[in-house]
Amino acid sequence: MAGRTRPQESRSERRRKTRAAGPAPPAPAPRRERVPAGVKLGLATAAVLLFYLAMRVAASHPWSYDEYYHLGLAREMRADFRIESFRWTPFSVFADAFADKEPLFHVLLMPLARLPLEWAGLAGVALGQLFVFGTFAVALWRLRVPHAHWLVLALAALGPMFALRADMCRPHLLLVGFSVLVLALLAAEASWKWLVPVCALFGLVHAGGWIAIAYAGLWGVVGLLSRRPAERRIAWRPAAAAAGGWLLGQLVHPNVPQNFRLLWLQTFVVPFQSAAGDAALQSQLGTELTPPELPILLLQWPAFAAPLVLAAALAFEPRLRTRATLTAGLTALAFLLAGTFFMRRFFELGAPLAVLALGLVLRERGEPAGRRAWRWWPALVGLFLLAGAGSTWRTVRAQGFGMFSPPREMARWLGAHGRPGERVFTAQWADSAPLFYSAPQLQSLVVLDPTFFYVKDPRRFATYVRIVQGQHGDPVRAIREEFGARWITLWKRPAYQRLATQLGRVPGMRIAYDDPFYLVLDLETQSGSRR
Repeated sequence: MAGRTRPQESRSERRRKTRAAGPAPPAPAPRRERVPAGVKLGLATAAVLLFYLAMRVAASHPWSYDEYYHLGLAREMRADFRIESFRWTPFSVFADAFADKEPLFHVLLMPLARLPLEWAGLAGVALGQLFVFGTFAVALWRLRVPHAHWLVLALAALGPMFALRADMCRPHLLLVGFSVLVLALLAAEASWKWLVPVCALFGLVHAGGWIAIAYAGLWGVVGLLSRRPAERRIAWRPAAAAAGGWLLGQLVHPNVPQNFRLLWLQTFVVPFQSAAGDAALQSQLGTELTPPELPILLLQWPAFAAPLVLAAALAFEPRLRTRATLTAGLTALAFLLAGTFFMRRFFELGAPLAVLALGLVLRERGEPAGRRAWRWWPALVGLFLLAGAGSTWRTVRAQGFGMFSPPREMARWLGAHGRPGERVFTAQWADSAPLFYSAPQLQSLVVLDPTFFYVKDPRRFATYVRIVQGQHGDPVRAIREEFGARWITLWKRPAYQRLATQLGRVPGMRIAYDDPFYLVLDLETQSGSRR
């Protein structure tokens, strides 16, 4: 049955009803925040910076062997900026043609290198943290991310693996900062011309700076998955600008063209050898290129909150899938998955990028409807961040990083007693770094990574590993004739006990130095000793 048609009101009748109802109430003015957003963001950045600096000040010794190398190289660069041969390690590929993996990072450390070791390390850490946290905060501000101060505070609750990276004087922290900067420039749709100088500097501050090309390439193609029709196209200019900028940086590298060979070794050979390479080499690699064990992963629990919220938002709210959120989100989740199951080094990069990606999702989502229903969320978020930051602090302190540095006194002693040109056989290959810093008149075996020793001379490296593992029939003779060493450094760890027992049985073996962490043996009294 057809319904009745309602007669339309005339314009005069509508005006009469409006006058009877009175004037319309004014629109509610936006609530004025007690503390401006910029002030809260600045305070949050300062709080995170103080959190990590306090952790470093409370444990002021070097947090890794690499700190000795980076500060020592910066000191040497003050006298000879373009180092062409790393004469301190004759068994490394660097001895033939040296290429600095992070020349710009070492330039930044050069003014600090003359400071005492503790102060130089602290200043280097502060420099990196200021860049990373400052870049993160400015990026959120320029991108107009709501509640940006909470996201900055979340950087203090990313678990111990990120905290260890944040408090080490190493260029890896700048890898995080430049990653944030590149992704923020892409999200802001800044002119591609900005990517050229940024990517040039990125490649000079870290050997992994080429990854900016991957960020820009993903940005270019992921728009095809965007929910915005205007973004469903391939954007090639950012990737071209990133590649051109990175290449420009490499062409002005102080060690060009050797830097391209180094990049090949660092980017492809080292990861391959860590995963499926020579067994002897794998036995000497550090833990950064290995997957974390379950107990270590469980300690990272605060870092999984942002990725879980991020993944849920992108999965269940299709309207949030834009070029910016997908680029940052997929990048962060890929790094976290790789860091969880393959190489832990990626985890410390994925954790802060997940917070950045979550900020981009919040920007797209906007303020939630019905603010009254959300009045308790600041308290809940604050409690979670306090718990995460407290857990991170306790775990790092319990692991003892920076409380002492086992090789420091040993390296100082050799610096005072070793003669120029003498060579040291380091059972722990990483001892080369503190020796380079504290005893630069001596030579040792390898620097930064044992892969650079293995690539130059696989046969000699295999001999080295047999000696270290206590499997060589005549270690003293091999150390004298194969390596020409006078001194032997032995870390008092179970891994070197078998070698220590072998050497202790050699008649006339002299213990030149002994402390709670290290032994130094002197082969000068052994017959046939030579350099």
